[in-house]
Amino acid sequence: MNLRKCARRRQSISRKAVAERWKAAVTRSHPGAVQWVYGMFGVVFLLLIACFQVQVYAYRASSDLLEDALAAGNLASAVVDVREYGRTHTLRIADPEAAYRIYLQALKTNLGLDDAMRGRNTSLISGEVKVERFIVYNVTGQEVRICEVTGERSSERTGKLGSVTAPGGEVVRSTGVYSEISYPVRGWMHLEVTAHKGKLVEVVSEL
Repeated sequence: MNLRKCARRRQSISRKAVAERWKAAVTRSHPGAVQWVYGMFGVVFLLLIACFQVQVYAYRASSDLLEDALAAGNLASAVVDVREYGRTHTLRIADPEAAYRIYLQALKTNLGLDDAMRGRNTSLISGEVKVERFIVYNVTGQEVRICEVTGERSSERTGKLGSVTAPGGEVVRSTGVYSEISYPVRGWMHLEVTAHKGKLVEVVSEL
């Protein structure tokens, strides 16, 4: 006599079925619980969207401020040789190292930086501002003399008008200055990113 019982195979329950049973059980015991949970998810989602929009606005404000400061600093440093312009009507920045020093001072003033190149408004600039590139372009006829200043050193090379481009991709048409800076920006939940900003400013004669 066979006394063994026939063991029944367990029924496989899918995850979807488990979720539906859990939802039905919760709905029976607490009719408003599901709606309350969905409402909380909606509120959290809206808060995340709002924080993201505020952060985007802060990044845009920082970018606009830095772009204006770069343009002002470049214009301040683009001091042309007045005597040469009076003789030959040629626009030339005679001393790129002096132009770099003027640029640094203008940048500090426009951004409110201290001697360590750190800003007081940490919501826009959370650390040190670094000058990555400072290039003076002197255009004479069809020749472009390119002088890049790095700290106390400078290097010079030449190029042909129309074929010389600034690091930002702009074609150099006239004497001018290109500068590029990097700076940290602290965002939501203390997330810090490094931003780069570059600007080319050219000096054009009206004669």
